[in-house]
Amino acid sequence: MTADQRTIGLRDGRALSWHEVGDPAGRPCLFLPGSSSSGLAGAPLHVAAAKAGVRLLALDRPGLGASDPVGDRALADWPSDVAELLDALGIEQAGVLGHSAGGAFALAVVHGLPDRVSATAICAGSGPYDESWYRGAARQSATSRLFYGLARHAPRVFGALLQSSTPRTPAAIDRTLALISRGSSPDAEFARAHPEATRFALEAVADGFRGGPGGPTDDARAVCRPWGFRVEDVASPILWWHGEQDGNVAPAAGRVMVSRLPQGTARFVSGGHALLFADPDPILAAFA
Repeated sequence: MTADQRTIGLRDGRALSWHEVGDPAGRPCLFLPGSSSSGLAGAPLHVAAAKAGVRLLALDRPGLGASDPVGDRALADWPSDVAELLDALGIEQAGVLGHSAGGAFALAVVHGLPDRVSATAICAGSGPYDESWYRGAARQSATSRLFYGLARHAPRVFGALLQSSTPRTPAAIDRTLALISRGSSPDAEFARAHPEATRFALEAVADGFRGGPGGPTDDARAVCRPWGFRVEDVASPILWWHGEQDGNVAPAAGRVMVSRLPQGTARFVSGGHALLFADPDPILAAFA
């Protein structure tokens, strides 16, 4: 697996970084990975993207990886960074692929830049935790409710807890990989069958903390606080993939999201939260 990292300077002086995988001459597609993850998370998709003829640009969102932080801002403000990136690269239109919390950022791009998005696929995407209708559908545990409550209302406490619970050394990542590999869930089976890809996912989260907990905290807050737009206002076609055995984002939460998207199309299949990496071919076919 390879990931060619690149960086541009934005008009406000910040750096925005991304990792390119797949076919360098292929159709461009922006990949928005899960919470706290840098674009290194796109590395396991290199072979599938190349086969699909897709040039996958896996983004470091602000404050993650090599991208500079931007501070506390609404999710709706994120597309302005994406527009600058597309302009700098001379890309008129690109696909958008979002995974987990990255699904919320993907919806923001589609809502804010509808004319610049050629196709959108979201896999196990997060919804607006600020909305009671979504929190009920998400069926969160007491721990998750506390976690996301802290992200909304006590970001410093949230950041400290997030940093302390994230494996950031090779030894800690190895221990976490061994822990994930236990059990009989689809994600445990994937970790056993594809330890290198799972390690990349863990390393991408560690890389997200390169600049400290501030970036990951702001990243989570953007999803957990008011987005600045309604799910119902995302009028473009959205292909929504979700594993029926997903233990991170409940399938019920995905179903309520699809029901509120004006042009949402559901693909609920057997699999866990790592569905995108376990079976990427049909998902990447949206950008072929």
